[in-house]
Amino acid sequence: MGERRRPNVILLVIDTLREDHAGGLEALRDLGFVKYENAIAPSPWTLPSHVSMVTGLYPSQHGVHEAYGVYAGTMMELSRQRMSKLDRGIIGELMKEGYSAYVISANPLISAAYGFGGVTEGLVADGLCRRHEECRDYERLITALHRSDSYLGAALELIRDGEARLLLNGLRMLARSRLRRLAGRLGLHDPTMEKGSLAILDFLRGRSFTEPFLMLINIMEAHGPYTVKDMNGQLALRAFLEAVFFNRFDEEVVNLNRQSYPRHAAYATRRALEIVHALKGYLDRSLVIVTSDHGELLGDGGVHHGYFLKDGLLRVPLWVRWPSWARPIKQEGAFVSLAQVPSIVRAAMNGEASGLGSDVVLAESFGPEYRPERVYRENELPREAIKRAFSHRVRVYTRRGSATYNVDSDDVEEVSGDAQELTKVVREVASGLAR
Repeated sequence: MGERRRPNVILLVIDTLREDHAGGLEALRDLGFVKYENAIAPSPWTLPSHVSMVTGLYPSQHGVHEAYGVYAGTMMELSRQRMSKLDRGIIGELMKEGYSAYVISANPLISAAYGFGGVTEGLVADGLCRRHEECRDYERLITALHRSDSYLGAALELIRDGEARLLLNGLRMLARSRLRRLAGRLGLHDPTMEKGSLAILDFLRGRSFTEPFLMLINIMEAHGPYTVKDMNGQLALRAFLEAVFFNRFDEEVVNLNRQSYPRHAAYATRRALEIVHALKGYLDRSLVIVTSDHGELLGDGGVHHGYFLKDGLLRVPLWVRWPSWARPIKQEGAFVSLAQVPSIVRAAMNGEASGLGSDVVLAESFGPEYRPERVYRENELPREAIKRAFSHRVRVYTRRGSATYNVDSDDVEEVSGDAQELTKVVREVASGLAR
């Protein structure tokens, strides 16, 4: 055990960035980052994957995951309870050691509402706001709207509370949003590109953070919507659920995404580099991890993200810059699970020289994270399709190959490698998870 140090910890998550579209991150080498190969996301969608990153547990272990009747939009209370029980993982652990903590997210799932609260400062940066103070106003407006259940009710409440300035700011943001959409339809502007990073950069630049600190940042520029035709997300949602329940691929959506995703991924990596540069004054005193929570399927085994346990979703980039006093840890295992992020943090703090990685890692799915009723009427989905979709499935990566195992039906669904050996391994892994 080496000398215990207290580096700052910066975890930058580029939401929805596939490993094979993350070439722009090669510029991180010039800043002293080390690339680790074969990084695997523990879940094919945002919330379970982030919880794994901060707790070091797989989804079946921490319990924050989808199920029949449990979807992304209904998981607030579940996620808050589980995160509280686990003391928010590495966030709570470092705060007990005197760290300041910042959660700066363009994804509303990574916020206090879902258990990422109780920190020194948090920010949810919606694409509507360009400066972080605007985002603060936006959060307050959304809170007022939720209380009133109508725009008129929210406006009257704000006027009654003497919040005329906040109401005017809300009207300005609404007008700007409508103008952006109109400009998009006219081909004068692409409103799908910027999804909150400008406000995040505004938050980071020109200010000092109390050290040592932990900073979790999520940016969304690689996430859909990818075209103006899908601004409300309905095209992608329907295509995703059709692929899940009927194995039907909407060629229009697949082609739109294939054409647009590379541009969004490249834009996201540029924004990530800007964020790293905005924190350049802290780099030598920090452990900086740049990764993604999952990728995006572009017709290669599925559409969109969530549910599917495919390489396009599970293989993600992983770059680490170790603090100046620490020797970069070598990768010894064939794979690195993002559930190992807390171990990477402890290695930097404890001066541990052990290798990074494992020869067996996994990812889990328990069903689609969207409510099927948003697309299908009652009785429109066959019972067997529902049962199949909402099953606990495990994708296991080993040196001998990979396999997907349906725990509920005791079925090996997909094998790449030695079938007999991998069948044995995936069943042992699933049994271990159950224990």
